[in-house]
Amino acid sequence: MINGNVNEFVDRIYTCQDTVFIYRGKKYWFQGYMPNENIVHMEIFQIDPAAEDYVWEYNGSSIKEGQEAFQTAPIFDGKTFWEVEQEMEWVDC
Repeated sequence: MINGNVNEFVDRIYTCQDTVFIYRGKKYWFQGYMPNENIVHMEIFQIDPAAEDYVWEYNGSSIKEGQEAFQTAPIFDGKTFWEVEQEMEWVDC
C-alpha cells in the first residue's frame, strides 16, 4: 500500500472509518455505519471520476463479516483487495 500501512488500512475498514484511496487513477471512498443495532452497512463509491452507483456494498449483521467480504470481493478489475493492495494509494491516512 502506497502512503500507508496495509494492516492499518484493513483495521480502518473494521472500524468503518471513512477512508479515501486511489487505485489505477480512480479515487474511491469507503464508509461504513450501523443504521440500527442489528445491521452493518459498508460501501465503496468511485468519487473521481464520479460513478452513480456503489462499486461495492455490504449489508449484514457483523462488522467482521463485512471486513472479510471487502477483502475477498473481486472489486478492483475482478481482483481482490489483497491482489491489488500494492497498487493502492491511501490518500487520507
